[in-house]
Order: sequence, then C-alpha cells, then structure tokens
Amino acid sequence: MSRLAFVLISMLALGMLMAQPARAAGSDAAPNASATRLHPLLLDSAELEGAFAEIQHYREAGFIYQPELSFSAKVAASGKEDWDWRAVVSGFADADRAFAFFFGSPEDVLREQKALARLVPTEELKPLSRKKIASLQKDLKTERGRRELARITRGTMEDIAGKISGNREAMRFLGGHMYGAFVERLYVTAIMVLAASEEGTLAPLEKIRIGTISNIYDLLAAFGKDNCLGSSAKSPQRLKIVHKLGKLVGTDKHRPTLADMRKVVEICQDVRDDFME
Repeated sequence: MSRLAFVLISMLALGMLMAQPARAAGSDAAPNASATRLHPLLLDSAELEGAFAEIQHYREAGFIYQPELSFSAKVAASGKEDWDWRAVVSGFADADRAFAFFFGSPEDVLREQKALARLVPTEELKPLSRKKIASLQKDLKTERGRRELARITRGTMEDIAGKISGNREAMRFLGGHMYGAFVERLYVTAIMVLAASEEGTLAPLEKIRIGTISNIYDLLAAFGKDNCLGSSAKSPQRLKIVHKLGKLVGTDKHRPTLADMRKVVEICQDVRDDFME
C-alpha cells in the first residue's frame, strides 16, 4: 500500500489529460490569483508521455471502464440546468469520459462524450470521432503515439489557461468543472483500488513512477482560495471537501489505507447524490 497515494493522484492527472476547454457565458474581466497560478501548474510533455506509458500497469491491475459507475448512467442532463450544476456535472462527465478513453472502447468514449456535450458550450467542445478515438487508444502503445497525444493534450491545456485568464465567470465555471472531475475520478479510482485489493492485483501499481502529479490538488486549492470552485456561495464548502479528500489520499504525505479509500467513496458518493436531486 506504500504507493497507493501516488496511484490515486496519478489517476486524477490522467483524467485531466483528456480535458476540453469549458467556458461559461459572460465577460466579467476581474483578474484573479488562480489564473496567474494556472500556467506553472500545467504538466509538461515529458510528464504526459510518462503518464501515458504507465496506463498498461493500471490495466494489469484490473482497472476497467465500468458504465454502471458513470454519473450519466444515473442522470441524463438536458443542458438547461443552472450554470453551477452544469459546471460540476460536466466535470463528472469529463472524468467518466477519461476512464472510458483509457480503459473502455471507442463506443464507451462516444457515449460519455455525448453526455459531456449537453453540458459544455458546443462551440467550445471539439468532439473526437470514433476513428480518432480508436487511433489514439491504439497509439498509446507506441512511443510515437504517446508523443503525439502529449502534444495535442499540452496544447489543449494551454488553450484552457489562455481562455480563462482575467475572466472571473469563466474561472468559476472551470473551477466547478475541475471540482466535479476531482470528485468523480477519486470515486471511480477508489472503487477500482478496493476491487484490485480484493482480487489481489495491486502489485502492478508498484511499477508506477510519479513526478509532480499532485499539482492538480494544488491547483484546486488555488481555485478554492479565490472562491472559484463554481458558485461563490458553495465554493467554501467544496474547498473543505477537497482538503478532506486530499488528506485521505495522501497529498500531505499521509500513507492512505483501504479504510481511507472507503471514506473517499462515501464522501464522493454524498457529493454525487447532491447533484442527482
């Protein structure tokens, strides 16, 4: 279990790799600290390529895409919900799409992509075709393919950072989106870690090398400090949840246990339930 913290945090990063730009309507141009902190926290190309190369270890541990865990399997969004609900739930959908991409089939990805498209402004969403999805999934097995995917991903992250700089409303939408993605990735990953433990297949995860992946947690803390985890009224409570989850998974060097993982599942389930009402 000595590597469990790194496993969980790295899975958060892998989900972020497939993120698409998400923008709320509006032009509130108040600058903020989160925007200035965003660029330095982006993963570089070498980190991305290394993360892609280690997907096989997760597969060896039995990680699979489980459609019944997907939020979209529980709630079909219309896209007409209020902006804060859409922001957080779009994060759920983005996380589920990432798991489908890395561990599922092209059809799984297309299904989750469709759910995401209902929540994120269509002009900002760049859906992948089945052919492109299949190609990217296949190319994860080659160095050339991982390099190309890293290039595409890095460009997407830089695009996100550029679009939100100085825009408070867009920053809150993205912060809510990232909060939802954080919760959903921990929820699904913790469940898979618990399952791997029961099956005795955690050993392959010992091969994973982790660098500065905890930047994602730091970025969420920066959003929270600026009251930008979605709705300003709800952001303080969400930041408390981020800190609580971060402590459980070991961002403060705490070595998480299986009991911690069960607590993670409970907390994340409570968050998800609030968006199902």
